[in-house]
Amino acid sequence: MTVTNGNSNGEKVVLTTESEFSLSVNGLQDLATFEHTPAGLCLVSKVSLPAGAHFTYLTSHVPQPRPTWRTIQTSKTTHTDPRSALLYMNHSCAPSIEVHIYSPDKDGKYPTTPPNGASLNGESGHPLEYGLAGEIKVSRDRGVEPGEPLTFFYPSTEWKFDRSFDCLCGAGKGVCVGNVQGASAIDYKSLDRWFINEHIWQMARERDGKN
Repeated sequence: MTVTNGNSNGEKVVLTTESEFSLSVNGLQDLATFEHTPAGLCLVSKVSLPAGAHFTYLTSHVPQPRPTWRTIQTSKTTHTDPRSALLYMNHSCAPSIEVHIYSPDKDGKYPTTPPNGASLNGESGHPLEYGLAGEIKVSRDRGVEPGEPLTFFYPSTEWKFDRSFDCLCGAGKGVCVGNVQGASAIDYKSLDRWFINEHIWQMARERDGKN
């Protein structure tokens, strides 16, 4: 996960224009390519898929002891660094994809096969050293077409960012959250506008005394 170009905590943020990862890592070479946008380097789709379709699994990742601008939150207390071009999935309040998290067990181990019983079908482009951290799916609301940026709603995985940023998605009033701080800054009812992972729902229920 990365922060788009713009203002972060009042400071100008400019992202790198070059990827540190090959598209072959995590098996993305037939699914996506890079594009330079006003929001920085991002991934764009090379395929046409319907709403809700499987896109890829998050196979290349390294668990981290604390959150950073690079990490994806995988439970109330765990975070992992997507060591692949998936790092360049930018944020949008009208996202084209969803990141469905597979949380680690009590020993910190991630599943080696999809919890829903589906097969990897040999699609992993990286050894499963740390297991599967999640599944990337096309948005439940719409399909994705070639050339379309692969974006997801960052608060769907993140409770609170180490640094907030001003959203540039252009989704408009009533859709765009404006300053993106994580799900902790969004009221419970409003969260239902987007796909939200269970660990975020759990934290929101605890915040609002709904457990």
